[in-house]
Order: sequence, then C-alpha cells, then structure tokens
Amino acid sequence: MADETGGRLPFSVRFDAASREVVVMMTFGNPPRQTMRRKAFSSLEAVAVAVAEHHHEAFLQATLAGELASAAIAHLGADPGRLEEAVRALSDPASTVPLGAILHGEKQP
Repeated sequence: MADETGGRLPFSVRFDAASREVVVMMTFGNPPRQTMRRKAFSSLEAVAVAVAEHHHEAFLQATLAGELASAAIAHLGADPGRLEEAVRALSDPASTVPLGAILHGEKQP
C-alpha cells in the first residue's frame, strides 16, 4: 500500500491493491496509550458517502467557528484582527506568545 497523504496528520489514506480498498489509518491519543484504527472502503459509493460526511462536518465546524468569532467581537469586544492572529498562533506549534498578549496587546516581559 502506498501512502497518499503526507505530513504530520493523525491519519493516512492508502490504497491496498491486493484487496482493492481505500484504507484510512487513524491515530488516537499519545504514547504509551496511543491506538490505531483502520477503516476500509471497498466501493466507490462507500468512499463518496464518507467524503460527503466529512464535507458536512467541515461545513458545520467552519460555521460554528464563524459564529463564535462573531460573538466574541460583538459581545466581548474582541478586535477582529487580534482574534484572527490569536487563532493563527494557536495553530502554530512554534508560537510562544501568550494569548493575552495577542488579544489584549499586553506588553511581553
């Protein structure tokens, strides 16, 4: 099976030529309690259903994120630019800037 996804994602998608299946391997948790889950799709219809489910979940998650950001701006006085910067910092494993410093403009020591 050849790995068709790269990077450091908690899953990989592969094609098993022997069984003619698209296989997803998902990693949960951290060592030593890390587990792997395997899910195989043996038909194009099954893959289409899985794609639709993931698109739907992504839509719901993106909509919720937008609503939360709007509420923070409207009700908590968040600066939209600083909020976006804080969200990017949370997605950056190399970021060491405290969220308060980003969100409120506090001086760093």
